[in-house]
Amino acid sequence: MSARVRLGSWTCPSGNSVDVDLVPVSEGVASLAFAWDDPPPLSPDDARYYRGTIMPAVIRRVAEFTETPLGRTLRVELA
Repeated sequence: MSARVRLGSWTCPSGNSVDVDLVPVSEGVASLAFAWDDPPPLSPDDARYYRGTIMPAVIRRVAEFTETPLGRTLRVELA
């Protein structure tokens, strides 16, 4: 992967939205970039939506793009 890839855009129940990109760091290594309209901490409803909808979709899309089995994908949680 040599360029940033948009994995998706989501809108939380509150209307807060996020764009998520997969960003190359070095050969075989990438990071996730989350661009929030209103950055965390999230409201309880938005945090549930993040855990139940956004993060699972991001994990699936990373696995599809990198052709890596889901079991080998790092899970990212908001602190």
